[in-house]
Amino acid sequence: MRIWAKTICGEKITRDLLWEVGAIANEDQFVEAMQQICEKMDIPTPVCTNTNLVHFVCFNNTRFKPRDFVESVDFDMLDVEAVPDKKK
Repeated sequence: MRIWAKTICGEKITRDLLWEVGAIANEDQFVEAMQQICEKMDIPTPVCTNTNLVHFVCFNNTRFKPRDFVESVDFDMLDVEAVPDKKK
């Protein structure tokens, strides 16, 4: 599975990353993937809730706002989206 994570400030994408991870079936796997992505993007890891996992699994997308981070951030939103694999 590939995940496209992007930070958005206003209407502009300020950082983005396409990251390859294994399947995400539970909250621990989701948190681990978010930690890897945020470390690679050099941003703090947000507080991941069960709601974030449900949105990611059901809608292939979840969003984090600055209030979801313990540390201050320089963007308005972190958008995390699952990229579907291309069929051969």
